[in-house]
Amino acid sequence: MKKVVSLLAVLFLFAGLASAVTYSTNTYTGIADFTNSGTIDFSFTLKNVIDDGAASQLAWTSSDAFVTSSTTVKWVRADQYAEVKANITKAGFNVYMYQTNTKSTNYKAETPRTNADKSKVYSGLVNKDLKGGENKGYIPVAFSLVGKKNKNITYDQATSTTSATRSDKFFTDFADKKENGSSNFDLTYTKIAGLVGPVFGQGEYGDWTGSEVVDNTAYMYFFGGFSKIRGGDVYGTDQLHVIQVTE
Repeated sequence: MKKVVSLLAVLFLFAGLASAVTYSTNTYTGIADFTNSGTIDFSFTLKNVIDDGAASQLAWTSSDAFVTSSTTVKWVRADQYAEVKANITKAGFNVYMYQTNTKSTNYKAETPRTNADKSKVYSGLVNKDLKGGENKGYIPVAFSLVGKKNKNITYDQATSTTSATRSDKFFTDFADKKENGSSNFDLTYTKIAGLVGPVFGQGEYGDWTGSEVVDNTAYMYFFGGFSKIRGGDVYGTDQLHVIQVTE
């Protein structure tokens, strides 16, 4: 069962497990019953970096984003961040974040771009007029999940990492495909919360969270990869989803 809502979703799901013990000579009922539905406390809240005030969308107003000539990508932090709180004891409950830009009305992605690994992707901010494509069609977006708030946090694709203190990833679109046609959408990659709390990564023994996470709360900062921006260019997305699923 799942529910999808742009940017913020809050869904509470409960279920019980029950069993009875029997013996060959006598039957006993009701003495070995166990029910534990688990609890869910999850929130994804956008706030302004400058004052921690409530926000409703991501925006970039820094002059660093208005790169008018360079073809070198310059990564600029958005004016907003997300507070991700996940205190979950219900088995099988996970939270994922992804885009569906090809289904957008305002910023529809019709043509993908090619990533360094040769995959075709539709993720990021879409050029409203060009509707995607290789040349100026997108502004890629990365995000960093950390355990401590940091107004001065920066991002560099060359040094992106998944560690005990920081997890760097890119926005992923559900329509992203490999050149050979197989799906490039990875639920494991897009998972942001589960039983461990905010999910920084996955390993041999399952999900793990950051070493600096306190009270099951992490902070997500967003970075746009700007280059060749011209006056009058309009980029955006209205198809960023946080989806909560009981699996």
